[in-house]
Parts: sequence; C-alpha cells; structure tokens
Amino acid sequence: MYKIAILGDLHDWHTKRIQVCLSKQKCEVFVLNFKELSLCLFDNEITIRNNKKLLNIDGVWVRFIENGSLEEVTSKLTILHLLEESGVYVHNSPSIIEKTVDKVRATGILEINKILSPKTFISFKKNKEIQIPNFKNYLLKPIFGSQGKNIKLVKNSDELENYDHDVMYLQEFLGDLNQNKFSDYRILVSNHKIVSAMERSSENYITNAYQGAECKKLKISHALKSLSEKISKVFKLGYAGIDIKKYKNSLYTLEINGIPSWKNMQNIEKNNITKILVDDFLEKVVIMKNEFRT
Repeated sequence: MYKIAILGDLHDWHTKRIQVCLSKQKCEVFVLNFKELSLCLFDNEITIRNNKKLLNIDGVWVRFIENGSLEEVTSKLTILHLLEESGVYVHNSPSIIEKTVDKVRATGILEINKILSPKTFISFKKNKEIQIPNFKNYLLKPIFGSQGKNIKLVKNSDELENYDHDVMYLQEFLGDLNQNKFSDYRILVSNHKIVSAMERSSENYITNAYQGAECKKLKISHALKSLSEKISKVFKLGYAGIDIKKYKNSLYTLEINGIPSWKNMQNIEKNNITKILVDDFLEKVVIMKNEFRT
C-alpha cells in the first residue's frame, strides 16, 4: 500500500504497536533512527538513505527527538521540513513539534487565542532587573522537557536567585499544597477529535503517569470536548496529548505534547488506540499524496 517510516531517536512499545497496525494495513514499514540517516539532495529529489539504501517514503511517523546540540536538533527538524515540502506526510509535522515542544511558544499561542492557561512569566538570566510576579506558589519548568521531569516547586521568589539556566520559565501553581491528592487530565486527540482521556492523580504535585500517578478513564464533558478540539485546530495537530487541569470550576491548559505516549491510557481504554491513530494517519497520507499530485 504505502512505504512508511517510523522515525525517532529511540523506539519502544509505541513503535512496535504502530508497526503492527501499519503492517496489517499492508504498508511496508521502516523503523529508522535519526543517527542512521543521510539526506540525499540531488536529481531534483529529496530522499533519505539508510544502510546505503535509498528509501522513497510516503509517510513519516515521528516518535521521539532527544536533546542534542543546536545543529543536531535543527538538522533533524530540517529533514522533516524538507520531506514534508517534497510531498511526504509527516506526523506530527516539524512545525507542530516546534510549536509544542517549546513551552514558551506553546503558552504564547494559547494566550493569543484566548485559551486559559496558568499565569506564566519568562525572563532571561542576564536581565538584572527582573520583577517576578507575586504568585502564591511557582512551578519552575524546563522550556524543553517532558514526563514531568526537572519541575521544581518554588514557594518564595528568593529561591530563584541562584537559578542556573539561561531562561527562566515560571508558572503559577494551581491548587492547595495542603491537599491530599493532586490531579489533572490527559486528553489524547487525533484528527481534531478526542480518542481517549484519563484523569491522573498523585500525592505528589507532579501528576505525570511516568512519575507514578494513578490513572483512570475520564468521562468527557462538553466543555472538555470543546476545549480539546479548539486547541487541536489552533495548533493544527495531527495527534497530541493535551494536559488540562480543572481549577475553581475553570479548565486550564497546562501543556501540549506533540509526540505523546498512550501506553498507560491503553491500559484503561477498551478501544484499540493505536489502530485509531494509524487509521487517521493513513487518511492524512492519502490526502497529502493527492494534494501533492495536483
């Protein structure tokens, strides 16, 4: 049917499940690592080479991009941009990855589109006249990060004096630190529709499943459905994980993960999530190929 590359810096359960579902759809599947690739730009074509073999790909599913030098990260994204411009459907597209992986940009897009998110403050370290907003409690987050790693709770702005990163990203903490449990929602969207949703709860203020949070299936309210679909359309998502928190009867968007995991969600979801995602992906591959022909 189609030649599909699952591309990333590492491959796990998700790659295996995607590969199985694509193979059942009679696709030829290549599991590739960025470090194995060469990009060939000649004969008026853009192709990728792996193990001295040229691969003409119809679609690319991006699974993971690790931290690296500026040259490494931009070159990986450039490969995706060039493949997309040559008529290959990339899932998620490099422009979506760029918008969602950067917390500053993602939060800014939410604000511009009047989508409620925690109050956020960003400043450069070299700014000696920083006036930090008076939030009750702060969450200090890495601009590029996932799975709840390296997030620090700050109760007093004086604790930030020895902050050793070049850019400070602070968000107001939503909630009461004295509560017994903390919770938020992870919504998985594809093709601007909700595929599944779960509530994550923990005794820790970090409620990521990879940090040990308990997960249970979440009933979708009209407000949650409307918000998730709006975010998906604003960011032009192929698929993504959207983190939302209910606080004082309002829904706040915390983060958008453009390369989401769904293993924990599948444990509490009866529908085959991977099959739904793969069906939506192949639909977009067909659309891209038809548009490029015309």
